[in-house]
Amino acid sequence: MEIVKVQWNTLVGSWLVSPINGQQSQTLEQWAQGLADLTQVKMVLSATNYAVHWLSLPGVSSRHLNKVLPFALEESLIEEINNYLIVPAGQVNKRYRAYVVANDLIERLLENCQLHHIVLTELIPETWLLNTDNKTNLIVREEYGYFISFPGQFEGFVAETALTPTLESIFSKEVSIERLQLKGRSVDPLQLLETTLETSFPGQILHIDKQLLDESTPEISSKAFNLLVGQFQTQSQEDKPKAWWRPLVAMAATLLVIWTVMLYTEVNTLKSQSNQVQQQSIALYKQLFPGERIRALERQFREKLSGESSVDSVGFLNSTNKLAMAYHQQNLEKNINLSSMRFNDRLQELTIEVHAANLDELQKLRQALENAGIQAEIATATNDKDGVKGRLRIGGQS
Repeated sequence: MEIVKVQWNTLVGSWLVSPINGQQSQTLEQWAQGLADLTQVKMVLSATNYAVHWLSLPGVSSRHLNKVLPFALEESLIEEINNYLIVPAGQVNKRYRAYVVANDLIERLLENCQLHHIVLTELIPETWLLNTDNKTNLIVREEYGYFISFPGQFEGFVAETALTPTLESIFSKEVSIERLQLKGRSVDPLQLLETTLETSFPGQILHIDKQLLDESTPEISSKAFNLLVGQFQTQSQEDKPKAWWRPLVAMAATLLVIWTVMLYTEVNTLKSQSNQVQQQSIALYKQLFPGERIRALERQFREKLSGESSVDSVGFLNSTNKLAMAYHQQNLEKNINLSSMRFNDRLQELTIEVHAANLDELQKLRQALENAGIQAEIATATNDKDGVKGRLRIGGQS
């Protein structure tokens, strides 16, 4: 079975394939030309194409881990959770490891393999092969950077310029490492790295071992960690004798297809309407609450409408309600024009752009709000030919 390393190169927009311990690479298209159709391959995914997170999740059992991890990593991800494959991969010192890969990256790789008649059986994270026992603190020197594996703390590939900040982050809590293993292709860079570690982190690393990398291709066991899970799981085909009921199943499938086609127009129309409502809802939310990240639109709307918040604050509805009451009770409709409003969910602050006949009217509105029991201040006030243009801040965390 073929075993190769694969890396998505964004500069050339193509998959690059190379031997696991080799530096010479070629495009997947070029490499596939030398393979027979339906060749089964194992691929080692480059550490530059995925991320590794170590998380402390007290009170979470292993059977609930798959449900909890996406929410625990939500703030660390650039895109929406549904755009990523998040796979738990064991724990060390009560900290869980999770591999995170973009779904479209795996889909792109599987499509390329299918296009060139390649059967991808396993997709293994590159850093997992470096430290399969999760016991060794390890730094591997490569041509373009370092592979770092500190079980329970950090795992990944860093560029040479990022080595020092990464190590400073690992040792920031003045942890003590009993033994650290350094690996590389030559002795001199390892000695230089050893000297740097001893001078930069004195007393925090008790023993440092140096070892040259083995140039032979490593053996990958059948228990290797595989990223092809869930929707990407490879399903083996088994030869089974034909059953008498299969024609009936085919007939039922045909009737189902006909029924589906009959409903296609209606379903497509409903889908289009649903998308329009979704887009309009997103636009309305962004208009009301600019700068907020939308994760679960319906849930966020419900929280805003019910006045729920994660901090002790006045809330959006409370602020706008008291503003409306003060505005009408003081009969300010003729003298003050409310042009726009913005609500900062993090600060729990409502900002109102106003145009008043004079500054006294603006002060009257501010005083009415404070009498209603809500904090208010005039942020800006400038004179123009028609009166005073200003900005009023209401609420906010004290």
